[in-house]
Amino acid sequence: MPQLLTDPTHWRLRAQEARRLAQQLNDPDAKAAKHAMADKYERLAARATEWINKTTEDIPQFLKSAPPTAS
Repeated sequence: MPQLLTDPTHWRLRAQEARRLAQQLNDPDAKAAKHAMADKYERLAARATEWINKTTEDIPQFLKSAPPTAS
């Protein structure tokens, strides 16, 4: 399984970084977009948590058949 797709920590760190960057923005629309991106990363983190808590049969096929990532 691709590690990043199923790693909740990865997505939570991305959300944290997006929120940090949003604080630096002055444009309200850009700031809102960056916060929306952070929210989506948090949803991916929640989904990844669900996936790692499920059995292999419950994991979507595209995650099982993806090529391995380079180390």
